[in-house]
Amino acid sequence: VVELTLTANNLMGTIPSAIDGLTMLQVLQLNDNSLNNRIPSSVGKLTALTQLDLDTNILTGSIPSTIGNLTSLEGLYLYSNALTGSLPSSIGDLTSLEVLSLYSNALTGSIPSTIGNLTSLEGLELSANVLTGSIPSTIGNLVSLEHLELYSNALTGSIPSTIGNLTSLEGVSLEFNALTGSIPSTIGNLVSLEGLYLFVNALTGSIPSTIGRLTSLVVLELYANVLTGSIPSTVGNLTSLGGLAFYSNALTGSIPSTIGNLVLLEVLDCDSNTLTGSIPSTIGNLTSLVFLILSSNTLTGSIPSTIGNLPWLDMVDLDSNVLTGSIPSTIGNLVSLEILDLDSNVLTGSIPSTIGNLPWLEDLYLYSNTLTGSIPSTIGNLVSLESLGCDSNALTGGFPEV
Repeated sequence: VVELTLTANNLMGTIPSAIDGLTMLQVLQLNDNSLNNRIPSSVGKLTALTQLDLDTNILTGSIPSTIGNLTSLEGLYLYSNALTGSLPSSIGDLTSLEVLSLYSNALTGSIPSTIGNLTSLEGLELSANVLTGSIPSTIGNLVSLEHLELYSNALTGSIPSTIGNLTSLEGVSLEFNALTGSIPSTIGNLVSLEGLYLFVNALTGSIPSTIGRLTSLVVLELYANVLTGSIPSTVGNLTSLGGLAFYSNALTGSIPSTIGNLVLLEVLDCDSNTLTGSIPSTIGNLTSLVFLILSSNTLTGSIPSTIGNLPWLDMVDLDSNVLTGSIPSTIGNLVSLEILDLDSNVLTGSIPSTIGNLPWLEDLYLYSNTLTGSIPSTIGNLVSLESLGCDSNALTGGFPEV
């Protein structure tokens, strides 16, 4: 027998230790069943195995160290079980391995430095466990790696600079850990990267300017860290970017005008930082933008009239800044808008009558500004409106009849 495939057969009970009698077995697929108890150590005698697929069962206990005997193994899939204990250092003996998928278990301990021996590895999936310790610098040996998924663990320490050796990487997911230190400048070597997810850690320091080399990047999510310094102007090189999320950091300085180069951008979220300066008029180049969220900063100057060039905007949230000047009449061009939140600024002038051109607007918040004049009668055209906040201004007249 060279292949045993019993996928999704409602199998129950334990994997028999006598399985070691199948010495010619190359493929063992017992995934998507209800197998429980431990992986027998005798599995280490199946030295002809190229694929071991035990995912999506109820397996418990630790991964046997004898797994390291399976030196012909190319795919090891143990995800979505209830495995505990640490990763055996013998995992580093699996030098033919291309995919190591152990996510969604309860594995503890650190990632062994021997992981760096797996130079054929293309996918490393250890997310959603309870792994601790730092990411070993030997990860930089995995030069064939395309996907690095370590999210939702309890990893600490810094991101090793050796990550820059992994020039085939397409996705890096390190979010929901407790990583500290700065983002290494070597991140700029990952020129094939499409997704960089570092959010919800405790990363400090500035965003390296080398990030501008990642011209294949589609998603850049660095939110909920303690990043400081300014947004590098090189971010404007990321012309494939669809989502940029820097919110909940301690970023300072102005929004670079080069942001206007990101014509495919759909989400720009930099709220809850300490950004200063004005909103660049080049924001009007972002004709694919759906969400513009710059609230809770210290932005000054006026809202650029070029905002009216963004026909797909669903949400504009600029509240809690120090914006001045009037609300541009071009706001009426945003015919897809559902939420307009400009409260808690220093806006002056009257509410433009063009506000009535927004048929999908549900929430309009203009309170705590210095707006004057009367509420335009065109407000009655807002047939989708659910919430209107105009208090704490200097508006005159009554509410128009609708």
